[in-house]
Amino acid sequence: MSVNESGISAQLSEAIKIEADKINHLLTKYLDGSPEELYNSAKYLPSLGGKRLRPFVTITCGRMLGATEEPLYLSALGVELLHNFTLVHDDIIDRDDYRRGHPTVHKVYGEPIAILTGDLLFAKAFEAVILAEKLSGSKGVAQQLVNAAIKLDEGQFLDVSFENKENVGMEQYLEMVTLKTGVLYEAAAVIGGLLNHATMKEDEELTALAEYGKNLGLCFQIRDDYLGIFGDPKKTGKAVGNDIRRGKRTAVTILASKFADNKTLHLMSTISNQDKVDDSVLIEVVEGLKRKGIDSKCMDLASSFGLKALDALSVFPDNEQRRLLVDLVNYAWKRDH
Repeated sequence: MSVNESGISAQLSEAIKIEADKINHLLTKYLDGSPEELYNSAKYLPSLGGKRLRPFVTITCGRMLGATEEPLYLSALGVELLHNFTLVHDDIIDRDDYRRGHPTVHKVYGEPIAILTGDLLFAKAFEAVILAEKLSGSKGVAQQLVNAAIKLDEGQFLDVSFENKENVGMEQYLEMVTLKTGVLYEAAAVIGGLLNHATMKEDEELTALAEYGKNLGLCFQIRDDYLGIFGDPKKTGKAVGNDIRRGKRTAVTILASKFADNKTLHLMSTISNQDKVDDSVLIEVVEGLKRKGIDSKCMDLASSFGLKALDALSVFPDNEQRRLLVDLVNYAWKRDH
């Protein structure tokens, strides 16, 4: 298996691109409507790119278990629409001006239209999965997305509440990222399985898909945390030590609170949430964290969830789709951006 410099196999890269192109086409088609400005704003964020990994999980899990193509793509579309809804509202809450190197929806269209855009994406997500249920005769697809939407909101609340807490432990953090990130990957995987309602060994296989998706999501998030501080800015597109600069609660900063030396912790506290920070100070912090092995500890944590995701796949027979799901886990903890 050939692997490129970003940690992704050639086979997985090609498969992701093929499915992303199909989802992008569906997004453009599905988000046509009137008033034109509202629907243009709904298309804006999806048009900025993205690997479409959550719908890729839905499609690959569904194909592994023999789901029918049209409802499978509609369900994958629903998952991606819900994800984009969360991004639009997260950017408003966080007052972020840029996403994927471009102005955020609320910066381009204004906050009121951005809120309405998020609401539209949310409603369209459920329209898509309800239609998928009708076409497939499956049950529980829409309910799975409902459950994910509720948990995503709970996770976002925890994330916001952490900004006012001095001490956030790893257990609290993992609960938050499970809700914010893990549950949508979990829903993406389970929905793929639900669409093959006629032959599902419901308890064992749905549980395995749920475990796979949840742990894959956690692996992705913790690798994100790692890259936010230890990543190469030329590859990540983010400034050196970006998460330290922003004072974010991440797996790295929580590990640092327990294992870093006093000098490094003092520097982190000093520069947190400052508008201007000299890169040399941030580099000093990053080097201090590395001396205490915080980078290795963070990657060990990401790997532990990756291994759980791989273990969950053991109930399924070996085939091309299962191998892609395995490759996706390997990519999650080895990627460089």
